[in-house]
Amino acid sequence: MKRSNPGMSPQDQRSALRVPVNCKVKLRFPDLGISYYGDCTDLSVQGLTIRTSYVPRPQEEFEVYVMPPAAGGASRQPMAARVRVMRCHEVQRGALYELGLAILDVLR
Repeated sequence: MKRSNPGMSPQDQRSALRVPVNCKVKLRFPDLGISYYGDCTDLSVQGLTIRTSYVPRPQEEFEVYVMPPAAGGASRQPMAARVRVMRCHEVQRGALYELGLAILDVLR
């Protein structure tokens, strides 16, 4: 499932309803064999914002797993997606970065 539309302007792409969330995320880099962790602060059908210690390259692509909050003790599967870095801002000097990520594919 493709989620991004390269023909849309950045303003149009951000027009999707953003839902504030507080979920743990795992950033997975299959080529490197390592993972990083962070928190998802908002989510839309087109992208998400996360805070993490990882500093990405511009336009870098990787996998993200968003862990849903526990609901009544029931275990739920994470949302898995292939994403592209659209922006990166330092939040806490040398320690915490906010990444704007575009969803390219939803993984199964």
